Amino acid sequence: MGLKMNTVIKRRNETAADREVVSALARETGLDEVFAELLVSRGLKSGAEARRFLYPDTQNLSDPFLMKGMTEAARRIQTAIDNRENVVIYGDYDVDGISATAILSLFLASKGLNVYSHIPNRSSEGYGLNEKSLAAIIERSFADLIVTCDCGISGYREVEFCKELGVEIIVTDHHEVSGQIPDCIVVNPKQADCGYPDTMLCGAGVAFKLVHALGGLDAALEYIDLAALATVADLVPLLNENRLIVQLGLEAIAKKKNLGLSLLIADQELTRVTSGDIAYKLAPRINAAGRLGDAYRAFELLTTRDVAAAREIIDELNGDNQKRKELCDTLYGEAAADLSYENMTDDRAIILSHPDWEKGITGIVAARLAGDYRRPAFILVKSGDAYKGTCRGIEGVSVYALLSGAAEYLIEFGGHAQAAGFSIAEKNIPAFKAHVNAALKELDETLFYPSVSYDIALDADKLTESAAASLKLLEPTGNGNPRPLFKVTAGELRAAPCKNNPAHISFSLPGGLNVFAFGYARQAYQLLGTGKRELVIELQEAAIGRQAYKGILRGCSPEALYINDDAAAGYPYALLKYPADGTAAITNGNGRLHFYAPDEPEAPAGNALYGTLLIADGRACYERAAARLPGCMIHEYMYPVSANNYSKIIVAPDLDQRADFAHYKKIVFLFRPFHDGPARYLQALCGADVYLPDMPPPPPAVKTGRDEFLRYFAAIKRAAITGAGSEYAYFKRLSAAEAGLTYPQFLVCAAVFGELGLLTASKTEKGYGLCVNPGVKAELAASPIYRFLSGLES
Repeated sequence: MGLKMNTVIKRRNETAADREVVSALARETGLDEVFAELLVSRGLKSGAEARRFLYPDTQNLSDPFLMKGMTEAARRIQTAIDNRENVVIYGDYDVDGISATAILSLFLASKGLNVYSHIPNRSSEGYGLNEKSLAAIIERSFADLIVTCDCGISGYREVEFCKELGVEIIVTDHHEVSGQIPDCIVVNPKQADCGYPDTMLCGAGVAFKLVHALGGLDAALEYIDLAALATVADLVPLLNENRLIVQLGLEAIAKKKNLGLSLLIADQELTRVTSGDIAYKLAPRINAAGRLGDAYRAFELLTTRDVAAAREIIDELNGDNQKRKELCDTLYGEAAADLSYENMTDDRAIILSHPDWEKGITGIVAARLAGDYRRPAFILVKSGDAYKGTCRGIEGVSVYALLSGAAEYLIEFGGHAQAAGFSIAEKNIPAFKAHVNAALKELDETLFYPSVSYDIALDADKLTESAAASLKLLEPTGNGNPRPLFKVTAGELRAAPCKNNPAHISFSLPGGLNVFAFGYARQAYQLLGTGKRELVIELQEAAIGRQAYKGILRGCSPEALYINDDAAAGYPYALLKYPADGTAAITNGNGRLHFYAPDEPEAPAGNALYGTLLIADGRACYERAAARLPGCMIHEYMYPVSANNYSKIIVAPDLDQRADFAHYKKIVFLFRPFHDGPARYLQALCGADVYLPDMPPPPPAVKTGRDEFLRYFAAIKRAAITGAGSEYAYFKRLSAAEAGLTYPQFLVCAAVFGELGLLTASKTEKGYGLCVNPGVKAELAASPIYRFLSGLES
């Protein structure tokens, strides 16, 4: 079957690096050969290219006047400075817009201007220029000139409105150019006829270049810390000038030039700030200001000289960020629940609308849904007479292109390939959903497969501390320059739960590197067995332990599916706990029970990307199905790898894990359970069509004598086992203390004792256990499972 099971592991750069080029670069630069190969894989093949990439130099900043509109913008703003005009800076409510507004406001204030800075309210004003707000600002500030930051490129109508009021306006933006460009001075490197060498600056990057044009390089460098903050936060590619801005900006941040930013860094107890710290600790707090309240507070933080005021704002932002996390979890849970009403089998996009969801966090939820389900995600929220939407893409699928193709249904839209926003009339939402999903059906199906991209393949013993130490030179990492991932091929691993938290798994590679697989307990079977597996590993500095570096598992694709044959032998008996009449579940939907010819499992299986689940009870059943359905890529044991409803084969799944069966329309048992109860249970639980092979059920091979049940009950009572990793792990410990026990008989006895109230089974974070309930007496014949088994034997 090859090394492709469950996750597609692919090289970021399809062409492997030329070994001669790698060796030559290593010799010329003195870099570690692994690091040299990494640079070559990212397109840096000469010593000059590598040095420019690795070592920041202000001389490599481009001439700002190469940007279309820059000469005119600088000339007009200089006139405003000379004439002491009233200037308004109109920004945006995210980190980029706030930082861009702060850069221009601080610079113009340093030139003696009385600057009116406006950060719009996300809820009441929304993104971009707003006529009502502009009118109020003009009246209040007596504006002569308005300069936009991080917005305006799609505001043709609003620009005309300002001009009608006699106010000039300059648009500085970095978003995609679509529709009619405003009839004013426009500074945006994405304009089709702009000759600027780097088109991917963020809004604050454009503001930084505007200050560069107005005041020279030294003046611009006073604000490069804010430009770096925004560049990382806005997820623009950390390449070319963006990379240089962040490199220089991180150096400036260390010098603590900006009071508010320095106090926020101190509050987070950061010493040497990295791009990761900006992305995961600083930016979320600044963004929280606009998500849950007034974004102007964050602008004040970045421009104030008052220590007490800055600390008060930081306390507010920390509180808002915590509320944001809680709201995100709540909204995500509601969104995930709403997916049960969507066609997750036929649709390749997630498009959800709700009148009352919090607008400020929809982008975060959309990103999380896109990541968990590997589909573009669109979240729409009621806003006035229309719905405001935010969307996030996946690798290889541009949401901006999808919006462009559906423009006839939209009021307006804007953004980037991986993140965009739009507004739409409620009546157009169904047509919009149909159009987007039809467009996605035209794309290559493999774009939607679970996948991980690596940079270079290495032997496991090459992942050394020397190689890891050299990776620091790659910083700052982020979008466009991700942390490097390495593919290694490994055989048998000694994987085990982490002592402090069994939800995580750890193992060591042949070269000695300790690797951690976070949240991998349910997927640990991918690391077990003697077969080969491809691992994708990220190297990080280790905060504790003997090693300076550790590995983080980012992907795994085994050559063959690991199945514990002894545990799987008990699976049909574990299903006996589901009543034969299917009454254990609440009916959900209109699914039906079907029977199919057992020699044709591919007929009910189909070949859809989503929505079909094949259940095997053990190795023989699984291998027959895998041989007959070679196109099925997802093969799992007990627990799924993904929340997505990929069509797949799974061996011995736990039917109590309701979420694992969500969104499946078709569930096929590849074996015949002892009765129809499990099939009817899933039919009622999921509303799915459930298929059983049309053949007589096999007879259970367990004993039903009273003495046998008494023996197992006594063994369980004597052992008093707690904290086992699973039912099977519990049985292994029990059978080690009591000879002659079998797993199928144990499962049957435990289920009968549970029905009778003699035992209580518990599954917690601490593990699986059986607790004897003192004082309870019951007859075996009172158990439906026991009666069923006895009836079969008689």
